[in-house]
Amino acid sequence: MAKITGRAKRFDSLPVDYVLLFAWKTGKCLGKSIPDAAGNWSFDYDTNLMVGVTYVSDGCEPITHGAYELVLNK
Repeated sequence: MAKITGRAKRFDSLPVDYVLLFAWKTGKCLGKSIPDAAGNWSFDYDTNLMVGVTYVSDGCEPITHGAYELVLNK
């Protein structure tokens, strides 16, 4: 098991509402993370893959980040 982490904040320094992670090649959603009050989020994964990360805030356009290469270290 491995973990990817990040910090997701809006322009007004509030955390985004949620972070979506998706498979870069297929666009399939892999999961969702809810940031804490400081905007910190994490996602656990168990395979090697390329992912995209999208920050979403209600009332705003999503901001997509990626591709990230998640490499599981065994």
